[in-house]
Amino acid sequence: MRNHRLIPIIVSLITVTITALTAVQLRSVGVQPNQAAPASISAQTPLPEGGGFTSKVASETTAQKDVDLYLDANEVERRAEAERSDTTTSAAAANVSAVPVSFKQVPVPLPGGIDYTVAGVGTRNSGQGVMSVRGVPPGSTLLSAVLVWGEIAPGAVSPYNVVFGQDCAAGAVVGGAALPATAEPCWNPAGQFFAYIANVTAQIVPGINGDYRIRGLRSAIVNGRCPWGDGACADPGNALTLSEGASLIVFYSNPCIPRNAQIYVNLGPQMFFGAHSAVHFTLPPINGALQNLKHSRIGADGQVGGANCGLRSIPQISDERTWIENPATLGSIQIKGDGAGLNRDSDWNGYDGEPLNKLWDTHTDVFGNGNFLAAGGGLSYRVRYLSQGDCIVWVVHILGVR
Repeated sequence: MRNHRLIPIIVSLITVTITALTAVQLRSVGVQPNQAAPASISAQTPLPEGGGFTSKVASETTAQKDVDLYLDANEVERRAEAERSDTTTSAAAANVSAVPVSFKQVPVPLPGGIDYTVAGVGTRNSGQGVMSVRGVPPGSTLLSAVLVWGEIAPGAVSPYNVVFGQDCAAGAVVGGAALPATAEPCWNPAGQFFAYIANVTAQIVPGINGDYRIRGLRSAIVNGRCPWGDGACADPGNALTLSEGASLIVFYSNPCIPRNAQIYVNLGPQMFFGAHSAVHFTLPPINGALQNLKHSRIGADGQVGGANCGLRSIPQISDERTWIENPATLGSIQIKGDGAGLNRDSDWNGYDGEPLNKLWDTHTDVFGNGNFLAAGGGLSYRVRYLSQGDCIVWVVHILGVR
């Protein structure tokens, strides 16, 4: 009889042990061996065609890019002095990247190391919006700022001017340089995705934090309606041009930042709708002695669903996942998406456009120390994505090491 009484106790102990071990496993977050992304996630709802989605089965795509802009305190000071020089050669050498930064007005020496902040807004069916910059610490010195935006448009790339400045102010006319085109993200096959970048340093206020408005983006619809249908209300169609969104990138210096902090900027755009990996070469090498790795992804056409104005989630579509990896050591950290111990939200949920007019994302995460990517030489890192039929375009990747 005593043995029968022990059975429930033993079963309870086993259950508690399994639960505890599972919890410990779920809490364990860190560098893990490189694991292949799952080929697919079981669909619960048939994927729609168009409207930003596809049911096509995609092979994994890859891209390799040299760094488009490298900055640290020494590099900013070098560029500032070269821009102030009277010689044409030095002035040209100060700004040779595709990222149109300018440091002519930057005081030398800098008060400390460098960092950046980003903010974005979705602009579908409006052609305008406000980006809210927050979190820059007091006492920071503005170094430079650039504005990027994207759209789905017909024909060849055609640079044009937009208006940018403080919200509720007149703003200034700025001209955007065109980046290479990529495939459109499953809205209208008559178009391509185009991105533009412009220097807007002169429009950033003292203190940097504030609300900034972009106006004059090309958009076939400007009444602010949602991109999809809503019950009995038909969707607005996909007449070109379809504005996607805009993001502001601001570089600054602060005495609290280590002098040897680094920033690497890589430009797209690149469309994908399955597994995709982007390898970015990092010269000078990544400094492994620094405590934090910070990464930002800016891009187009993320959403959680395509019904009820895109507010009703389709689980497998909104299950995109993101890894940051070291190609030399095969170390891998899943930083976003289901299964990630750091942040289970998706990089591509269109949150820059909440509550409506989604389709643009600006996300930043801090996820480890510099030695994770510096191990093995620190000469490259990889961003690996998994999408489940949501057509995505990454436009900018930024790696900060500080």
